[in-house]
Amino acid sequence: MRKLKAIILLLIAFATQVVAQSTVHLCAGTNHNFGVPYTVGSSYNWQVQANTAIATITSGNGTEHIIMDLNNSGVFQLLVEEIDVNGCSGYDSILVEIHALPNPNIFALGPISFCEGDSVLLQVDSAYVTQNWNNGTTSIYTYADTSGNYFVNVTDANGCSNRSNTINIDVRPSPVANFIVDGICANTPSQFVNTSTISMGNIANSIWYLGNGEVVNGDSLLYTYTYAGDYFTQLFVTSDYGCLDSIGKWYSIYNPPIASFEYNPFSVSTLQPEMNFVTTTSNFISVFWDFDDSTYSILSNPLHEFEDPGIYDVMLMVSDSNQCVDSVIHRITMYYDFVLFIPNTFTPDKDGINDKFGPKGIRMEKYESYEFTVFNRWGEKVFTTDKVSEQWDGVNGLLGTYTWSIIIIDELGAVRKKVGEVMLIK
Repeated sequence: MRKLKAIILLLIAFATQVVAQSTVHLCAGTNHNFGVPYTVGSSYNWQVQANTAIATITSGNGTEHIIMDLNNSGVFQLLVEEIDVNGCSGYDSILVEIHALPNPNIFALGPISFCEGDSVLLQVDSAYVTQNWNNGTTSIYTYADTSGNYFVNVTDANGCSNRSNTINIDVRPSPVANFIVDGICANTPSQFVNTSTISMGNIANSIWYLGNGEVVNGDSLLYTYTYAGDYFTQLFVTSDYGCLDSIGKWYSIYNPPIASFEYNPFSVSTLQPEMNFVTTTSNFISVFWDFDDSTYSILSNPLHEFEDPGIYDVMLMVSDSNQCVDSVIHRITMYYDFVLFIPNTFTPDKDGINDKFGPKGIRMEKYESYEFTVFNRWGEKVFTTDKVSEQWDGVNGLLGTYTWSIIIIDELGAVRKKVGEVMLIK
């Protein structure tokens, strides 16, 4: 009897969980070691006293130590017979109960595909002694907020463990809303540049709330504020999956400067072509002048000389510290001074003084056409030219009085005619 008791105690020591002294509780689907104290020269015969489909001895029969596969739930008796060197036998047995593995099932209380920043509650179907989710939580539920496969390992009251089904969570990235404003001046278009980003997918829709009651759809846009003031603009962006983000910014719209300038004299002419310009705008930072003759200036008070008669639209553009811009145009007239001098005598004696006869004036090279003719007393032409640089040398002329005529179309297109007399003296 002492040997049988030792065998029973050794069987209990090898069991994973013991509820009563004669029963071992184990879990299906695993294998287990059973053994008795070894006696030199003894052999051991192990038997399953029940439906062998419940458990199967896989190795070690004939020795003091065996390994068994626990196939199905149920109860069986494990019997061992020891035969010593003298042929004497002893017996012992133990009752083994195999418990089915738990079959946990998890389910989602909400959509399993959603936008970044949201989550879904995952729950196991019942409470177990322990439950360990693969994201680290240990309660009967967990919140999933990142993409991945979620499952739980549970252990029941019998110490049996199993893994649940798997739920795949698909978290879609949300866009990151942002924008910049270029241009903060009233009555000048402000450009709203959408700089929103998204890590995957596309931004499908953008809605702007411009802070003055206006709502505009579009990626980037131009918008003109009529009045200066502080505006809170919001941008809402939606991804092609439907994920949303928004941002709001305060910014100020400023009144632009009022461009103005004075000039002196009121008009200019070919004889007096210079004009002084004075910027009279308040609080300007920079100026730009366009004199409408392909010349420009960035001086506040420039002195400008016009070259040709005509009408000029002089523009002043000013900017302030907010980079707001305004411009103004004044029409300046440069008049044409027609100056022409013709002597009444000349002396073609080759002394280098008053040797030639012809008109002299300013801007003669600008004439559109020119005809100068000299006649003798009988009305015969003695000299004619269409070149302003050419004059009559009178070499073959006789002493006396000659008449002349000039027909000019000046640089403004006006026709000018003059006639007169000249005395040739030798």
